[in-house]
Amino acid sequence: MSILQSRADTLSLCALSDAPDDQALALRDIRNEDGVRANMYTHREIGPEEHRRWLSGVRDDPARRLYLVRYHNTLIGALAFSAIDGTHRRADWAFYLTAAVRGQGLGRALELRALDLAFGSLGLNKLNCEVIAWNTAVIAMHKGFGFIEEGRRRDHVLRDGVFHDVYLLGITAQEWQAIRPAAIKDKTP
Repeated sequence: MSILQSRADTLSLCALSDAPDDQALALRDIRNEDGVRANMYTHREIGPEEHRRWLSGVRDDPARRLYLVRYHNTLIGALAFSAIDGTHRRADWAFYLTAAVRGQGLGRALELRALDLAFGSLGLNKLNCEVIAWNTAVIAMHKGFGFIEEGRRRDHVLRDGVFHDVYLLGITAQEWQAIRPAAIKDKTP
């Protein structure tokens, strides 16, 4: 088993519907971290009531799934699937992790879990994501897992008076199955 697979196995995913209320509410603290907000479309601080409404909206929407991500029984972030389309078997996805675990390879581990979940038990054929252009590390990580750049929305996000592009990336189940062995293989220096 690869190091990446071992690390991915240390992450536990808890569906929002099964999550204790205190952990679902604690997710707001992670959403409000500067490093998380900087890469989101909504980059202002999220208040308690707004967070509760967001959680309620996710719970009530069959086209959305949210998983709380734990590492060694500690809440470290979230994995989200949205725009789930059962007819065309596709969805969008996103994730975020607390700054406290950055640099430990857990982003890659979570991406592995997300892809296996999407093309496994969720039964999807296509997974899409959007990344703001300045987030080059995440764009490179997605491409390392086989995501293909499918397009770019020019001047799509206005931040601090400057417009930024958003990259559109996607991967199919067939592409994931073909690249998975190489994507999770341990890299040697």
